[in-house]
Amino acid sequence: MDERIRVAVVDDHALFRAGVIQSLALDGAIEVVGEGASAAEAVQLAKQLAPDLILLDVSMPGNGIEAAREILRMPQPPRVAMLTVSEDDDHVMGALDAGAVGYLPKGIRASDLIAAVRSLKGGRTFVAPDLALRLLSNKAQTEASPLSSLSDQEKRILRLIATGLSNREVGERLEVQEKTVKYHVTNILRKLKAKNRVEALLIAQREWSGLGDRAM
Repeated sequence: MDERIRVAVVDDHALFRAGVIQSLALDGAIEVVGEGASAAEAVQLAKQLAPDLILLDVSMPGNGIEAAREILRMPQPPRVAMLTVSEDDDHVMGALDAGAVGYLPKGIRASDLIAAVRSLKGGRTFVAPDLALRLLSNKAQTEASPLSSLSDQEKRILRLIATGLSNREVGERLEVQEKTVKYHVTNILRKLKAKNRVEALLIAQREWSGLGDRAM
């Protein structure tokens, strides 16, 4: 039996919020434990309910990015993913800086939303492909090949991370310990000057194509 995934949903549009909750209810392993409509309510839900994942609207009252930042300063924070229709890349990159690990368009299909939630709970990251493409097309490239500084093993690990695998899953695939993968990930982030795994994933998506076919 699947482990329950406890989710909180915060968006000031009641009909949209209800639709997200209804979509998540299609998966019996996902339990929506709370809902809210503002940044203040999001922080309160995170403190009181300790969900595994909290979905935040970027532009809700009180600012979803600020809510994400405050939530992620907690001692044991939930994972945070943003729901957005915003075309403002500054909003998205602000959420990235705050530490969010997922970016979901509000038009996402129920099946894709469920898959994203499951991936995020498993320690993976999720960036909607269209959103990633737009971010990468607007991101200035300061080096001819930012991946050239990576060792062969670091490139293997980055390829696997870019397919959505967690550190544990990468370790199993490469037959190394999880702590070894964490060490390499730290080096990858430093060499790529990436703030976190999501930004490293975006760089990988920009530099490589056909990651799923070539990651083995």
